[in-house]
Amino acid sequence: MLPTEPTRRDLGRPNDLEAPVNSDPDHQEDLARIFGDRAINDENTLRTHSRDQVGDERYYASPATVVYPETTGEIVELMRWANLTGTPVTPRGAGSGLAGAAIPVPGGVVCNMSRMNRILDVDTDNLMVVVEPGVVTRTLDTVLEPHGLFFAGYPMSEEICSIGGNVAENAGGGRAVKYGVTADYVRGADVVTATGDVLHLGGKLLKNVAGYNLLQLMIGSEGTLGIFTQLTIQVIPRPRERGVLFASFVSAHAAAQAVSALKRRLSNPPSSLEYIDGPTARDTNEALPGSKRLVIPDAAAFLLVEIDSNGDRDLEADLNEAGLIIAAEGGVSLSRGVSSDEVERAWRLRKQVPWWVKQHAGPQQAAEDIVVPPASVPQLVELAEDLRSRFGVRIPLYGHAGDGNLHLRPMKPDSMDLVEWSDLVPRILTSLYQGIAKMGGTISGEHGIGRKRVKYLAAFLDPVELRILRSLKETMDPNGILNPGVVLD
Repeated sequence: MLPTEPTRRDLGRPNDLEAPVNSDPDHQEDLARIFGDRAINDENTLRTHSRDQVGDERYYASPATVVYPETTGEIVELMRWANLTGTPVTPRGAGSGLAGAAIPVPGGVVCNMSRMNRILDVDTDNLMVVVEPGVVTRTLDTVLEPHGLFFAGYPMSEEICSIGGNVAENAGGGRAVKYGVTADYVRGADVVTATGDVLHLGGKLLKNVAGYNLLQLMIGSEGTLGIFTQLTIQVIPRPRERGVLFASFVSAHAAAQAVSALKRRLSNPPSSLEYIDGPTARDTNEALPGSKRLVIPDAAAFLLVEIDSNGDRDLEADLNEAGLIIAAEGGVSLSRGVSSDEVERAWRLRKQVPWWVKQHAGPQQAAEDIVVPPASVPQLVELAEDLRSRFGVRIPLYGHAGDGNLHLRPMKPDSMDLVEWSDLVPRILTSLYQGIAKMGGTISGEHGIGRKRVKYLAAFLDPVELRILRSLKETMDPNGILNPGVVLD
């Protein structure tokens, strides 16, 4: 059962830890022996690593030290030392997460993977790449482009996020409706366990049923079961052509209904189906430089439809077909095109939405990542409208409607003080989670549980499943030192 009346304490510091776990100065010397001058504890570095992209500052906590490994061996030494001293370790990629999974326990150690950033192998025969976890996703895409390949499981924040973080969160993105998510493309991994052992999982294999699938267990585990040091990623031929259609609807429900119609009836399945509520789309558009804006009307909702091809389709005809389906569902096609400029112009608005919300929502915004069965998207849109009406706050709704994963972000009104807002957010979330539970949905599709959703997880898992998850964590991390307080309380 979901908590029905959470208090402000429920949104307090992770695990209610107020004081550093470990501040022994000898530990800094121990870490310096392993990492040299890559064991850093200056004020600016600690402050930067006390947070990720979670807006609520009450989750922030300062580590005692940040280390920057360059080899698997250094991470092995770190984890063995951490077990001996009882020091919590938090792995960190680019810090772009939205659930607090990279926020450390106060006084613990952050293991920043940014220096392990080499692309080790581009195997065009097997369509595989081998990379270190600190490779930025866009960097990998730039390397793959001349080969006519791409990593199809990329998330929307590919300019800043790293591959290791993508895998740790099992990130998805705007094209998941056609291509799937990160887990669909990870074929192998080297992992340092919480106890300092090294696992070599999978490889350049498309089939592998030798034993339990530990690789998939590690994917999406949010740095609680092991630290990735090398990843083998399957890549696929890059689509040669992309086309977009941007459409408006006078009814949010009609826009949501059109998503199912497009998926059912388009002869060339869409590679993206993105939803943006009307006010959020207009305000984001107005915030763009004048030359970058779209011409959009005062509508209740908008859809961005992308269709791609390897050159064997007439994309103009595909976009026309999509336009006819949208018209039949009560929508109006505002723009369409197949040139790179037209594609980029439409996506620029969509990608800017979360940044506009972050800028205007204030520090206490709640960045939600709910997911429902795709056919329930109309009900989810109605739930968002009900929450806006019931609680009297603005709630942007946008995201990957094609796979049922939308982002809902309540915004604090300027007239409301932080105390009142802090009391209101848990009530909004409880109502939201109760609603999506009735639809057969769950609380995260791609951002993870982190610290932010720990207290709600048990309401969405069978008690037997939860017991098994806890036993796995205890078996793999018997001393509870790897990212404690993330995923499981």
